[in-house]
Amino acid sequence: MTKINTPKKKILIAAYAISPYSGSEFGVGWNFVSKLSAFYDITVLYGTSGVCMGNHEAMLQYRQSNPDDGVNYVYVEPNRLVRLFDWMNRSITPLFFSFSYMLWQRQVLATARKMQANENYSLVHQLNTIGFRHPGFLWKLDLPFVWGPVGGSSNLNDIFFPILGKGNFLRHKLRNWTNSYFLQYSARVKNAAMAAKAIFSATSADRDNLQHFLHVDCQIIRENSLLNLRETIKPTGAEVQFVWAGRIDELKALNLVLSALAHLSGRQDWRLHVIGDGPCKAVLQAQSTALKLDERIMWHGQVPREQVLDIMREADVHVMPSMMDSNPTVLLEAFEMSLPSIALDQFGARDLITAETGFKVTLNTVEGIIEQMADHMAFCLNNHAALDHMKTNVLQRQAELHWDVTIRQVRDIYEKVTHE
Repeated sequence: MTKINTPKKKILIAAYAISPYSGSEFGVGWNFVSKLSAFYDITVLYGTSGVCMGNHEAMLQYRQSNPDDGVNYVYVEPNRLVRLFDWMNRSITPLFFSFSYMLWQRQVLATARKMQANENYSLVHQLNTIGFRHPGFLWKLDLPFVWGPVGGSSNLNDIFFPILGKGNFLRHKLRNWTNSYFLQYSARVKNAAMAAKAIFSATSADRDNLQHFLHVDCQIIRENSLLNLRETIKPTGAEVQFVWAGRIDELKALNLVLSALAHLSGRQDWRLHVIGDGPCKAVLQAQSTALKLDERIMWHGQVPREQVLDIMREADVHVMPSMMDSNPTVLLEAFEMSLPSIALDQFGARDLITAETGFKVTLNTVEGIIEQMADHMAFCLNNHAALDHMKTNVLQRQAELHWDVTIRQVRDIYEKVTHE
């Protein structure tokens, strides 16, 4: 019997940022597109693979080296007005990004309409940026519309404002107000949500916000997943190795980690590895000195990603008290290294960490957060066997968080909306 090869369905994806060489939004675009291309004929409309809108040298380099990877990459070049607003975004205030991005998305719609006249697409997918305020305009096409992962709808918790500097205080007060406004009153957001055949939310908090304010159903599909799975755990040694990684700024809240470690009553059976650099580093090193923690802390600075993973591979517990992160890459890297995490019970950490794989810190007061973190750290110091069992649980949970699972969920939704 002759086997009939069924043509792949054609999918049109808008991924503003995409690059195989970078993380964050670029990695979101790259991972979804590259992995979905094994199952679909993908055309992706993109606007950047570098430091600013219109910078696409990284994708040009990739395409020259990989001309036949099976994806049709279409660069939508920003016009002069878009570039002007993007320059203002980078040079004056980030508030101008919304204008430049909205205008660029209108160019995307015009490009998509021209392409649709010559191609039989099965659906269109607005992939990134993932912020809910920027749904683009592809929902106006006469195609089934998929939107997501959608994130960024949650606010900074009020308990943190008293410990913020003036800049972050004002910035996040404005962000909280703007979030509420867009959820309740933005016509673009409402129109996109109503037109969507399917919406992916990045976290359960985003799902709840979209359901409450926009009255739409959502499925949780994170913007990031695991790539590499560890096969064995590293047994805990005489010293428990804590690790913190990220940009050393106010919102990453490394100061809370140092304050928690000061509660450990002079114990010498731990060490903290700090990976990263940032504007608050000198202040936090001074805090470490004042708390007499210097002998127990290693400041590794900004290091290549492979070295980050090497350090995490030898650690025992990941600590992440970030005030404002959705599904941070470092948390997933901790899962890849089979590390239990101590993190605030909010955003992506709430969904990813279970009682068997880590410690979720309740947001009551800043002092309460510090005390809870200190208690969890003390538990790790006093219960090595229980800590190793938790590492094994993380190892077992890895398969649930792998990209294969994420792509299978997306494929199921694609098939559903194209058959409705």
